[in-house]
Amino acid sequence: MHPFYEDKQEGFRCFQSDNLTFPAHLHSAAELVLVQKGSLTVTVQEQMKTLSVNEIALIFPDMVHSYETACTSTCCLCTFSPGRSKDYYHIFRTQQPFSPFFLCGTQNEDIPFAFSRMLSCAKDSPAVSEAWLHLILAYLFEEAALVPRDSRDDTEISYRLISYVSSHFQEPLTLDGIARELHFNKYYISRVFTRKLHCGFSAYINRLRLDYAAHELRSTDHTVTEIWQEAGFESQKTFNRAFLSCYGVTPTHYRKTQSFGT
Repeated sequence: MHPFYEDKQEGFRCFQSDNLTFPAHLHSAAELVLVQKGSLTVTVQEQMKTLSVNEIALIFPDMVHSYETACTSTCCLCTFSPGRSKDYYHIFRTQQPFSPFFLCGTQNEDIPFAFSRMLSCAKDSPAVSEAWLHLILAYLFEEAALVPRDSRDDTEISYRLISYVSSHFQEPLTLDGIARELHFNKYYISRVFTRKLHCGFSAYINRLRLDYAAHELRSTDHTVTEIWQEAGFESQKTFNRAFLSCYGVTPTHYRKTQSFGT
């Protein structure tokens, strides 16, 4: 798969991902995913659905979401700033869909076609690719049942944990330190990671750091040493071992073979 760093300032990016699996996270971008092959389980806030071919998920900004591929999947995934979709900017900021899942791609062949065109134009003609995004959004908002933005998750421990870790994962983090900052018992936090985020604390932090490192390897000329230090790893040995386990290749080999551009 090609994991991705959730850059909160990212304007527009469209790419294909194989066997997408990523733990619970959130960011200020909106996110759009269409399953092209296989199936993908998507969880948004408390709603979960296993999407099949041509089914779609639309995730509004700052909503906790995760992906899991049980067997195999190929997806077209697009992240974009709400400001890039001026017609829908106010909706993205003040409302949310009653359900983030859409079946219209299975019923209207124009929608999967629009996704394929958005993907094919993303690298060489980003303006054209964004135009296809606007068409897709027009189709989806025709079907979407919108409700006022629900702010209750702002007070939930899972939301606060993800928000805090997303902002501080490059720093040394411990359960004790997070417990002090958020005023929760560290054992309770550990149980939330295991039961609600379906990932151990250390594994979750490492996954965010690895994803950041992969983004830097693809899109910058920073040295590997600079990258693992910026990502928050304690040593290059630890970084190399974790990177190889996650991506199946060394950081140097990954940099040579991956070139998404952002």
